[in-house]
Amino acid sequence: MTKINPKLIFATSLIALAAAGCAGSKGSTNAGPGTYALTVTSVNPASGLALTVSPADVNSAGASGAPTPETDLSLIYNTGTAVTLTAPTTTSAGSAFVAWVGCDSVSGYVCKVTMSASKSVEVEYTGVSSISINPQTITIAAGGGVQVPFTVNGYGTCTSPMLPTQPCEGSAIAQPTLYLPAGVTGSLGTISATGYYTPASSSPASSVNVTIQSAFAPNVTAVGLINLQQ
Repeated sequence: MTKINPKLIFATSLIALAAAGCAGSKGSTNAGPGTYALTVTSVNPASGLALTVSPADVNSAGASGAPTPETDLSLIYNTGTAVTLTAPTTTSAGSAFVAWVGCDSVSGYVCKVTMSASKSVEVEYTGVSSISINPQTITIAAGGGVQVPFTVNGYGTCTSPMLPTQPCEGSAIAQPTLYLPAGVTGSLGTISATGYYTPASSSPASSVNVTIQSAFAPNVTAVGLINLQQ
């Protein structure tokens, strides 16, 4: 008969308990009976944003002396716990705070939730994800002008209609530029800082390309085509 070593059983039990106690707070979804998971994500940046968390969760995430909680983050709380999350005013890259989404209540940079169920919240920062011109091809009558119908698209809820309305930091554009398509001759005309195109009064080109570029993110651009009826 094989003898079972009581010391071995005790040591194995200790290892199992230690593993359970060290379940990670970042990305952990080990909500047990009487507990709920609070998932915290961020937009621009998608991860790595440091937050202040109060109180600490059951795994001590947010506790004094523990590593600073960073997104993407899953916190585990007992039922009914009132949780306060505080976001920085700007990211390390300089993007400004826009909004918290999914909180029970928001006051400035502070998100509050009560853990009556598993919940997900998200904090968003400014930034330009793309610029769109719609329609991309515009036809105008001879002698007329046109506002290029562009939209600066931001991360999260930060989406601006065409200027001069600018509800979000980062929605400004650089001076639009014009150039002739291949094989086209004539004068370019002019375009304003807000994207209003005026054909040349003498020998206007039949077609002109316009480039809209983000002032916040110079690598984000869009190109449209303006055709002039002859």
